[in-house]
This record gives sequence, C-alpha cells and structure tokens, in this order.
Amino acid sequence: MSVFVRLEIEDFVAVVTLNRPERLNAIGNEMGRQFDEIMVRIALDRSVRAVILTGEGRGFCAGADMERIGGLVEDEKAVARLTPAGGVHRAFLPLAGDVPPELLTRYNCPQAIPQPVIAAVNGPCAGIGLALAAMSDVRFASSAAIFVAPFARRGLTAETGIASSLASIVGFGHAADMLLSGRRVDAREALQMGLVARLCEPQALLPDALAYARDLADNVSPRSAHRIKRQLWRARSQGFAAAAADAIEEYKSSMTSEDFKEGLAHFKEKRAPRFTGR
Repeated sequence: MSVFVRLEIEDFVAVVTLNRPERLNAIGNEMGRQFDEIMVRIALDRSVRAVILTGEGRGFCAGADMERIGGLVEDEKAVARLTPAGGVHRAFLPLAGDVPPELLTRYNCPQAIPQPVIAAVNGPCAGIGLALAAMSDVRFASSAAIFVAPFARRGLTAETGIASSLASIVGFGHAADMLLSGRRVDAREALQMGLVARLCEPQALLPDALAYARDLADNVSPRSAHRIKRQLWRARSQGFAAAAADAIEEYKSSMTSEDFKEGLAHFKEKRAPRFTGR
C-alpha cells in the first residue's frame, strides 16, 4: 500500500507530511484515511507535545482530489454518506467526549488534538488544504507559498467551516475577499494580513518550524497547551464575559495541577521544566 501520509516522531515532536507530491498533495480517499488514522494516533500519544503539518515536494496541499469530487457528483448515495452537520466522522470516535463534536472531522481535526499544531506551508495551499492550515494553531510559510480559496470558482461554497476559521484569523474583510474572489494570495500578502505568523526562505521553513515546535515541547506545559487550545476555540463563539468566566474556572483548575507546581519549581530553581501534562 502506498504511504500517502508520513509520520516521524522525535524529541516529543511529530512531523506529519502529506506525501502525494505528483498531485501537489491533493487528498484522495486512501490518503484521507491514512491522515485520519495518523492524527488520531498522535492525539492519543502522550509522548507527542507538538505537531508539524507540511507537504512533500513543492506543494502543501492543493485541496481535495478533483477526481474524487467528480465521483461524488456522479454518485448521489456517496454525497448522502458525507458526515452530516454536527456529526462525528467515525475515524475520530476515539477522541469523542473531551472534544467538541464539530472538530471531529478530517479537515477540522488539527483543533481536535490536544497538542499545538504548526502548519509549515511550503507551497500551494488551496481549498481544503487552506482549511487544514486555517485549523492549525500557528502557520509558518515559505516565500514560495500561495494561498487560494477557490470554492466559488468551482461552483462550491465555503467548506468545512472555513468561513468562520479564516475570518477569525484574518478578519471578515480579508476572508470575504479570499472566499468570494478565489484569487491567489502570495506569501508576503498572507503575512501582511496575518494569515501566517512567520515567513521563511524555502530551505529554512522546516528547520524554523521544528525549532518552534521543539521549544513548545521542551518548555510549555502539555496540560496548559491543551486547555488554552480549548479556550481559544470556545472564545470564537463567546462574548468577553463568558470567556472571562471560563478563564477563572480554568485558572482554578490549573492551580491544582502537577504542571503548575512544576512551573513554579523550575522558575524558582532556574532549571529546565519537567512537565508531565498532569
């Protein structure tokens, strides 16, 4: 069986590489199944503290495989089998319970896993590839990266919640521009609008993303990272008062955690932290 998604874990950092370079890493059925399996495996692996998502070759992800989409058009039963709104993709059932159900789908899963996810966008990032990047926690981009939301140019609508996720990153105006026009946004413009946090030369992209991820893995409480991800997600639909009340409850909970005790200890003792995630 072809390996369409590679997983490498070293020093508490997982690197997930979309591996279909001849198609700019467009996601087909088998590739999607491999991606689902790997993301669930990472989510359940306590030895992983940060995740990098990138693409093999010159592309990050060109979106869904158009042959697969064409097949759906011809098969009304296949369209009916798509995960319904608010439904949980069966591959992600092992994560159900602690995770909001709307995140338990293929293209929303970077927010479902507890570890911070850094998208290292090395080239064209389009359609559901852009949705994956938008659902990652932090985005680094190569100067060769291009971002495209081509849905309107294909007769589709904004998929997988990207109307919300993209707007929460770049603001309503920029999101409306990208989604309605389907135009290409180069890496420099993406940096200016806040879509990416850092712009790198192509050869420096993965080393810079790895350095960032290893800093998180070495120096950030896994428990805190997980809870902050949930706070950020909930804050998208909360007013300030609700977010502030949520913060108080999370603060009280963190005060009794082992990681908080370790956070105080390593600060006082001027040494590297030894967080456990508890």
